[in-house]
Amino acid sequence: MQIYAGAQGGDESGLWRELRARFGAVAPVEVAPGVPGWLLLGYHENLRVLRDQDRFAADPLAWSRRSGHPGAAGPRNGALAGDGPEHRRLRSVIVDSLAQISTAQVVPVVERTARGLIGAALPTGGMDLIGQYAAPLPALVLNRLLGLPDAYGRLLAGLAADIWSGDPARAEPATRGLHTYAAGLVERKRENPGDDLASRLLAHPAGLSDDEAVEQLLLLWAAGHEPTTHLVGNALYRLLSVPEIAAAYGGASLPADDFLDYVMWVDPPLRMLTGRYSVRDVELGGAHIRKGEALVLGFGPAHADPVVTARADTGDALALAGNRAHLMWGAGAHGCPAQSLAREIAGTAIDTLLNRLPRMAPAAAPAELRWRSSLSVHGLAELPVVFPAEGERGPGPAPERPERERGRPRRMFGRGGGRPRAQGARYQAPAAAPEEPPAPPVRPERPARPAKPRPAGARYQAPAAAPEEPPAPPVRPERPARPAKPRPAGARYQAPAAPAAPSLDALDALLEKRGDDGPG
Repeated sequence: MQIYAGAQGGDESGLWRELRARFGAVAPVEVAPGVPGWLLLGYHENLRVLRDQDRFAADPLAWSRRSGHPGAAGPRNGALAGDGPEHRRLRSVIVDSLAQISTAQVVPVVERTARGLIGAALPTGGMDLIGQYAAPLPALVLNRLLGLPDAYGRLLAGLAADIWSGDPARAEPATRGLHTYAAGLVERKRENPGDDLASRLLAHPAGLSDDEAVEQLLLLWAAGHEPTTHLVGNALYRLLSVPEIAAAYGGASLPADDFLDYVMWVDPPLRMLTGRYSVRDVELGGAHIRKGEALVLGFGPAHADPVVTARADTGDALALAGNRAHLMWGAGAHGCPAQSLAREIAGTAIDTLLNRLPRMAPAAAPAELRWRSSLSVHGLAELPVVFPAEGERGPGPAPERPERERGRPRRMFGRGGGRPRAQGARYQAPAAAPEEPPAPPVRPERPARPAKPRPAGARYQAPAAAPEEPPAPPVRPERPARPAKPRPAGARYQAPAAPAAPSLDALDALLEKRGDDGPG
């Protein structure tokens, strides 16, 4: 099987069943033309490889040398493709920097970004929830957390759209532009650090070099942008296409985090990832894997493994809701350090959209939707919806809320409903506002005394007359102005130099080259 050839549709469950029936838990594949590898189909086989660093390495160098594949022959400064002490050093930078981002910082950024994207589409009465919402939102949010104005977020979103376009003429320059964005960000934050994620990465005691910092920023983008886009997109698809799921969420019987776990089981944003390489010959799932061979982590087939989906096969669509054992966050030393951040971004984005557009409806049937042609990334190419052009206050009655939700505010997705104010001895009703003090008594006005006549006599004289003005000084005749001498010309006399135009740094040069708006 050539896993690099792409996929035809969104549901590959039949392919996983066919491979499992033929090969068992581990199937031989081609990861590149003429380059063999192994696809892990079993849940427990995937989990073992993710956890076992002694037998399965994340560094692809040995595989690259053995296979002759150039994909991993270059420098590797990223935490994702490393092992041992160096991996721990690079990972600590990301973990410690992300730990300083609080929910109170993230939620307002996501809400403001989401409202801006929704507001831009309100006058039209429709939008593509992937291209106009789920795809640009993570780029705009990440850019803001990195400490740059929104103009650079629009730049980053445009680069991502070109990289995903499938058109090499757009993807190749956009990939170079993404590297320029990261390098320019490092340069700017070295000179002018701030209270942001990029500055914390650079100030970490691990002492990243510029190249290492660029690689960590690119890793944050790659690991957080596309998976978050399709986590949001796949969740919205489920809410719009599966009435049972929509009713469970709307009725508050499906908690927010449980819903996201359900999506990561049945519609994982990533289905496959070439990410481990055998350190020695080993037996795994009945297959003999030789030293240096590549192993493809199969999140999609692992989540469809009958060993872990027996309950879901009974017809209960929500059997996997709340099950945290899915593999989307990885496991072991390379487990995702941004799980909480990704949940907060995805949950807030979904919640804001549903609250702003409660009358939103799909503009196409599920069978008409187009999925990305990839066995690795699992997501829709577009998800069109319609709504009243005036926004959430369109004509017609609002949909009736379930009986148990009436009389209380709508639940905020991702953060739960507002907790009722506690009552009891420690909690009392607020004290009444103090009464205004009485006005002071008004004293009666005293009648004015009549003015006494001014006395006259020797001691009282008329005021002295004003002194006369002194004579004006004589006026001197004006001297005619001398004609101005012409300014000499020649080698020693030159026109004043024009003021130098301010030089652009790498980020602004990229912004100008792409033709986006200036910083704002």
